[in-house]
Amino acid sequence: MKISLSICMHSKVILSILLVIFVIGITQFVFAEEMKKIMFIAVDEEEFEQPKSTYNYQEITITGYVEDYHRGEIITITINYPDKTKEEISVFASKKGDIYTLFHITHDSPIGTYMVFLEYDSKIAITSFEILEANYN
Repeated sequence: MKISLSICMHSKVILSILLVIFVIGITQFVFAEEMKKIMFIAVDEEEFEQPKSTYNYQEITITGYVEDYHRGEIITITINYPDKTKEEISVFASKKGDIYTLFHITHDSPIGTYMVFLEYDSKIAITSFEILEANYN
């Protein structure tokens, strides 16, 4: 009787542990899926110093994510310059919806705040960065 009671208690403990592991696993999977569904755009830094020389430039890394991406569809990234001009960059995403592109800053790039818009499937994500005047000291 004691042996069967002991086996029964061990079975309940093991079953309880497996249930907890299962629930934690499902919760993490659902949370990860929900986190992945948020469309975003980002730049690697928020402030850049304007290059001092005509021979130098800086690269800004633009990354992002779009949900429900259909392979081969163009994604538009619009950069609004501080002088009110615009530049459109057409990119493709990975099959998971990840975006990666580069943008160059030269000594001719206007000083000020740049707005970056990611547009896909009638949805928009926004970020910004600033180009500061070169320090010649």
